[in-house]
Amino acid sequence: MSKPTLLLVDDEERILRSLRMLFFGGYQVRMATDPHEALRIMRDERVHVIVSDQRMPVMNGSELLRQAREVSPATMRILLTGYSDLEASIASVNEGEVFRYLMKPWNAEEVKKVVAEAAAIAEVSFAVQQNTGAAVDAAGAKPRVLIMDHDEATAKTVHETLSDRCEIIWAADAQHAMEELAKQDVSVVVSDLMLGETNVGYILKTIKQLNPQTQCIVLTSFNDTSRLIELINQAQITRFLPKPVSKGLLARNLESMLERFHAVRNQPALQKRQTVAPISDPQEKIQAGNFLGMLGRLRARIGA
Repeated sequence: MSKPTLLLVDDEERILRSLRMLFFGGYQVRMATDPHEALRIMRDERVHVIVSDQRMPVMNGSELLRQAREVSPATMRILLTGYSDLEASIASVNEGEVFRYLMKPWNAEEVKKVVAEAAAIAEVSFAVQQNTGAAVDAAGAKPRVLIMDHDEATAKTVHETLSDRCEIIWAADAQHAMEELAKQDVSVVVSDLMLGETNVGYILKTIKQLNPQTQCIVLTSFNDTSRLIELINQAQITRFLPKPVSKGLLARNLESMLERFHAVRNQPALQKRQTVAPISDPQEKIQAGNFLGMLGRLRARIGA
């Protein structure tokens, strides 16, 4: 069996050499200090995983991963950086659709584990890409879109954009959101991070663990980069739109997320690309456990 190909991109050769040492023997390792060379490699070869630094003089990592997604959609994309750069983090979500965001200095075992997981998922993705006839006809009930936001303007834009094709539910508080989630899985979530005094990050993370095909758009005015990185890794949020967000931008992203939901639903193997990392925050672990218990009780009550 051939080894998966791993492409490492960083403008510092010493960093590349250090990374290569982690993967000696298990991968076909390609390296590039120039992002344009990295894209050339991806055009010429099947690359399972690309790991890119963010801060590079020719092209930053977010832009490279955006172009990499166009060149080779099945390749898994990982961003590696030592900078807490909120703008770069947002770009990596919205444009590069990264699988994981890893910080420098890296933990060797974590990096190896994440790359191995990504390589296995890429194998499935390339197989699906080759066998386009394997799509499942998943036509059926209307997709459900859950809005978790106090902002009436958000709800209005979602209704105007998707109400002819989707069932729209607006929950202005966490309890209502939980009740709706207990009834049935949702296709797309549009959520602020705060509902009143409740930080709903743990809800988004739990939703994605329960139903990988759900697509998440976060709308918020917060500026905590570490929280955003957690949401990338542990909730696979697909779009992050800082408030205030224009009606047109939100509408375009809603259309994109609905299309993505249908693609993943019709190709169940692609759900693996939505695999999330375990919740790391101890308090959120407790909240997620309580949330799952509440969902179980509500679903039992509904089914009774």
